[in-house]
Amino acid sequence: MNIPKEIFKGDSATWEDSPTSDRLGGAIDSTWTLKYVIGTAPVTLTATANGTGWSTTISKTNSDALGTGDHYWQAYAETGTRRESLGSGRLTIRPAAAASITGKSQTQQDLEAVQLAMRTMIVGGAVQEYSIGGRSLRKISMADLLELESRLKSRLARERTADDVANGLGNPGNLYTRFR
Repeated sequence: MNIPKEIFKGDSATWEDSPTSDRLGGAIDSTWTLKYVIGTAPVTLTATANGTGWSTTISKTNSDALGTGDHYWQAYAETGTRRESLGSGRLTIRPAAAASITGKSQTQQDLEAVQLAMRTMIVGGAVQEYSIGGRSLRKISMADLLELESRLKSRLARERTADDVANGLGNPGNLYTRFR
């Protein structure tokens, strides 16, 4: 199934699927009706015949209705009284482009917030705990902030490596040797 792995909320997307076969080798082609069911409050998409395969479109309205986040899908084909499941997977609806223009992942934003908290603690003094009128406040310790910063830096490095691999730039952690 060629459904995209992710799209932006409010965008439409079209993809094509090729004919396939059932478990016994029988042809499943455009003479069958192909459908995708997406999400828990399901959006059902019906593909249109395209040669021997199908073309499916998720509209702006449908991607808006799904909302942002991960949505699981299932594809199946029907003809007469027969139904064959063809695949399943996950579709991620990203926030609309205008809403996510920062280009920073959540991990990057969290790392920047931790680093800002560390800077604030250094500049603002070392007061860790205080009480006023029977109420007290305890700040997170510098050691805990340093540990969290380290974990976030590691996670960010893994995300960037995954992005590089996904964009065809290869894994910088792999070392290849050629012998002559």
